[in-house]
Amino acid sequence: MVRRRPALRAAGLALPLAFAALAGCGDDDGSGSDGAAPDRSEAAARGRDLARTRGCAACHGADGQGGIGPAWEDTLGTHVTLTDGSTAVVDEAYLERSITEPDAEVVDGYSVTMPKTNLTEAEVTDLVAYIVALSE
Repeated sequence: MVRRRPALRAAGLALPLAFAALAGCGDDDGSGSDGAAPDRSEAAARGRDLARTRGCAACHGADGQGGIGPAWEDTLGTHVTLTDGSTAVVDEAYLERSITEPDAEVVDGYSVTMPKTNLTEAEVTDLVAYIVALSE
């Protein structure tokens, strides 16, 4: 006769439940499985993935909240003061220029220079779509 130990039986049942619970964890923000909010486009979802995999999120925040670099969240349409004292409106053209020519118009108050990127035109478009979606 084989005697089962209650603790092992409980662990055997609890372990699959724990894995199921962990699978639902993470940075889920109520979004779909692609990581983009339901109202975000596929381009914005690709942009979010790019921000995370290409290092953008290291300075601009995991969800665009800012940090070492300017915030992306709720920034579209705002005015920013640049290091030369001028101002710029954050629109899609400004965002694209900031990504492709990071030294062209630097936001005042940020001492770390953004590195040049090797993003394709399509990747820049996707990243801009993600930043725009963070303001919607």
